[in-house]
Amino acid sequence: MTADFIDLLPDPDRPGGRLLLGIRHFDEPFLLTVSLSQGLGSSELWLDRGRAGKARLAEFRRIGDRVLFVVRNKHFQTYGDAAAVRAGQESFPLSVVWSGPVLREENGAAVVDATGLALADHDRIAEHLYDEEQGEYAVDDARSLPLVADSRTGPSATRLPALLTFAGPGRGTAVRAVAADPRALTVVQQLNLVRLPSEPLPVRRFHPNSGGYGVGYADHGRVGVGDTQVRMQPRFRAGPQAEPIVFRVDPAVPEPFRSAVIEGGNWWREAFALIGLPDAYRVEAGDEAFDPYEVGVNGVVWVHRSGRGWSLGQGLTDPRTGEILHARVRLGSQRLEQVRALGEALLAPYGRPDEAERLAAVEELVLARLRHLAAHEIGHALGFMHNFASTTHPKPSVMDYPHARITVTDDDRIDLSAAYSTGLGPWDHFLVAHAYGHFADEDAALAQLRAEATESGLRFVSDEDAQGPLAAHADAVTWVTGGDARQALETMLRARRIALEGFSRGVLPPDRQTGELEERLTLLHLLHRHEVIAVARLVGGVRYAYGLAGEDGRGTEAVDAATQRSALTGLARLLRAEQLALPQAALSALTPPAVRYGRTEQYLDSGAGRVFDPLDAVRVAVTLVTEQLLEPARLNRVAWQHAMDPASPGVTEVVDALLTVTWRRTDPVPTELPGGVAVQYTAAWTLLNHLLTVLREGTLHAAVRTSLRSALRRFAAELRQGGHDGQREAADLISGVLADPDAVHLDPLPRVPPGAPN
Repeated sequence: MTADFIDLLPDPDRPGGRLLLGIRHFDEPFLLTVSLSQGLGSSELWLDRGRAGKARLAEFRRIGDRVLFVVRNKHFQTYGDAAAVRAGQESFPLSVVWSGPVLREENGAAVVDATGLALADHDRIAEHLYDEEQGEYAVDDARSLPLVADSRTGPSATRLPALLTFAGPGRGTAVRAVAADPRALTVVQQLNLVRLPSEPLPVRRFHPNSGGYGVGYADHGRVGVGDTQVRMQPRFRAGPQAEPIVFRVDPAVPEPFRSAVIEGGNWWREAFALIGLPDAYRVEAGDEAFDPYEVGVNGVVWVHRSGRGWSLGQGLTDPRTGEILHARVRLGSQRLEQVRALGEALLAPYGRPDEAERLAAVEELVLARLRHLAAHEIGHALGFMHNFASTTHPKPSVMDYPHARITVTDDDRIDLSAAYSTGLGPWDHFLVAHAYGHFADEDAALAQLRAEATESGLRFVSDEDAQGPLAAHADAVTWVTGGDARQALETMLRARRIALEGFSRGVLPPDRQTGELEERLTLLHLLHRHEVIAVARLVGGVRYAYGLAGEDGRGTEAVDAATQRSALTGLARLLRAEQLALPQAALSALTPPAVRYGRTEQYLDSGAGRVFDPLDAVRVAVTLVTEQLLEPARLNRVAWQHAMDPASPGVTEVVDALLTVTWRRTDPVPTELPGGVAVQYTAAWTLLNHLLTVLREGTLHAAVRTSLRSALRRFAAELRQGGHDGQREAADLISGVLADPDAVHLDPLPRVPPGAPN
């Protein structure tokens, strides 16, 4: 097959055995991208069907009778005069990843045997498997071959698929869970060589408060002239003269889910219409010829995995301009089961007189979540980042992470009828206008858009400032509904109580084994987990906004003292037995998993052998709170804020608040609580173990560590006055850790089952 870019040539000597390419263009940069069309299907490994690896700049070079395949780091580019460009190119290394002899000249092309190029591990899968502790793997050439008949070429791109077999020890748990023979992992790699547009799209400069991804490169030719870091807003070419942005949905998505994906994805049409581009974007069903690996096709791919996993939206960008050349979304099918399990656990539909009505509510919950998920992941593919502060907006953004909005009626019934918002929020309209709008004076118009968004209260906070132990922004929380985290916690606790009191075998389809009741109970027991994180974010919390030094801004401000103290009190009471004890009816319904079944990571661990362990359930629920409030970075912030404003709670107050509801509890534990005294006692010991663990292993500032040690020393003296054996033992434990931390055994913190994705 002859093309303007690269020719695919038949091999009369070994038909289908060698991949012969005719190289027409040398020293012309193009994009090298790698996809997997046959994946490993493990949520732990992320080597899915539809995976798109990182793009690199590449080119063919000819030196004498050999052709080199050269890869360059696209994050270092230099522009300017010839001397500047040469200095930039010679300052950073090239990578020659393949070379081969010229076999002959044919029709103006240098013919090479590129079989070795197609069979190379361009996405470093072997390295990834090693990093994920699956063992040392390497491509086995004897069991790998180029798929010559499936190769494609054209004027703008060439695709070279290959079947790669990675040979290795086969002892890793993730590969053993999914592979027929984990010693031979066979995938299909799609190697794409993509020409850059001959007419580059004008660059739209990235602004940190725009909500877009900031792609770019370092241009050291700008040294002494301007910032060497060049950042751009990634975006498709859109406008009256451009082709429409079309996403096609994998026909493997079954109905009614495919229609839900199309409907949710098309929510973005409204935003394009509002900027005068009503026909610039659409989502439609893919036909039987659907091929998401074809360059230029924007595909929504249906991915199956073993275990709980994320969906993703990715775009391939021109590294010079940020233009998105094509995009791919991966929707994980197991997300449907996660949401369905939540709905069934909340409504316990099976065997009820209104079973059909409840099941319809569960099904609509799943469809509503899928609509939102499709809009979210396609939003990433359009160039937009997460916004985890959108719960403070009049209507949340689809770029947020939404948990089901669970409401409770006046007669104590759980209502899921408005679980997920429909359509775009105002932030989403802003995203499209800022990335895709056409303006006479671009800089002024974009600045005005950002100013209007800020004035209307549209806050933007993304990943690092919203997730993980170092996150501190009070408004940036995931999987929480409603702007007031404290009220959201109260609502979720009420729904949790109602669902737990109604827990029965009716939470499972009648043909499922009863051991799965434990998993559904775990969902309900930890239902408030995300709200706990959101409320804890207020303690030692701060607020700030992204921006530029030349713009107005207020820096970082601490959450007010009254709000912090209210949040601390609200979280501390979750350590009372009334919040921790599970209803007897729920406990009585449980059985261990049957033979040929087993507990997964979604279950709670058990210290009681094969059966469910209520006290381990208590330990995990306590840890939900303590892992947030006792996180070292939070305690360091609390200490500083208290030093700046003594009205704010300090480290000692945080510790005392938790001890007051556990070890210092003075009111009796209600006798009707199943195992109430044991539950409260377990909560107290779990807290103390966590306090001592933070003291021994945490990265606390010296003054914070001193405050914590002093609080514990006083508490140990207090315990010795109590006279109870458990109190004396706790005092001895504290004294031992204070004297020699390494000489004292502390229990490992309990494993908390994953709560996301939802």
